[in-house]
Amino acid sequence: MSGWRNKAVRRAPWVLAAAAVVAGAVVWAPSVGATVAPSQAWDARQPGPDDLFTATDGSTNYFRSPIPANPALDPNSDAIVASMGDNTPRLNGPQWQITIYTASNSDPLYHPEFSEDWGCSVGDGIHIPDYATREVPSPGDEWVVVYNKDDGTVKSIWGASKESGQWNGSCGGVWPAASGGGADAKTEGVGTGAEVQAGTGFILNSEIQSGAINHALYFTSTTSCSTFRAPAGKSDGDGGGASCVPMGARIQLDPSVDCAGLPGASDGEKMICVTMQRYGGYVLDSGGPGPLSGIGVAGDDLTDPDRAPWQTPGNGMRDGGILDLAGLDGSTGALADIPWDKLRVLNTWNGQ
Repeated sequence: MSGWRNKAVRRAPWVLAAAAVVAGAVVWAPSVGATVAPSQAWDARQPGPDDLFTATDGSTNYFRSPIPANPALDPNSDAIVASMGDNTPRLNGPQWQITIYTASNSDPLYHPEFSEDWGCSVGDGIHIPDYATREVPSPGDEWVVVYNKDDGTVKSIWGASKESGQWNGSCGGVWPAASGGGADAKTEGVGTGAEVQAGTGFILNSEIQSGAINHALYFTSTTSCSTFRAPAGKSDGDGGGASCVPMGARIQLDPSVDCAGLPGASDGEKMICVTMQRYGGYVLDSGGPGPLSGIGVAGDDLTDPDRAPWQTPGNGMRDGGILDLAGLDGSTGALADIPWDKLRVLNTWNGQ
């Protein structure tokens, strides 16, 4: 199984503010039951279902706000969806799953040195638990992301490595944990290629185990536009014309699809189907292999006996892993029962 956020070059994050608006409510919210046995309960060393993307401080909430009924669609919605053909998105494979951890001020404090000069910063340091691992590819993005429950921040290192007991990297940034993760919420430093918080919209292991994903998802695209919209603060794409996908575009699965009745669908597919109707997903990176790919999954299955900090996260797609038990792996077939041809592209993030 392979990952689908591959790059020809490493991403260079950047900063730009985005507009803040308020979303309406939604009326459809079907539920899918729990997907794993109680013996594999969520591990509090990683964020819980309600820890991230919450915007409880009143900030614009791009990810937790449901899509309103009858949203305004992008004028190019049909052309964008048609350009995707019969492409079925894949989940990011194990090597492209950004790791996200829960930390406290009692965990070791690091002051990483950064090799880039883009205003990289993690403020007064970053607390990283000793059990943390980074995203696998090397060279690659190599993220390590930490939610600090004591100071209410999400801090990240891009191009992270740990040598002689010290974490360093290429760059880094800081977001309030209650900000919703958009580009306009950044406190300092830099984020992903779309300038959002690293790991924003990624499916958490705790959400797979709870049976519900209550936020918008993260997607990549090989046909991303050079233009962008909120929550993105920039684009690392170079596409143009009516059929490219604007960076930051919010996509939604037609609410008329019967997610609970999808023939042959796994519990994980049904969960993602419901999420795509209620919250949709954002295109927030340029990557393949298809026009719509790379649904973000937070990595490091802590139940994997082969995991080894700081370089080898646990593989949730292995036989018996957290993702595998929900019927989710890195193959196209894992999400093939969802009718992806019934997507639509919203005009703005809140459907106005």
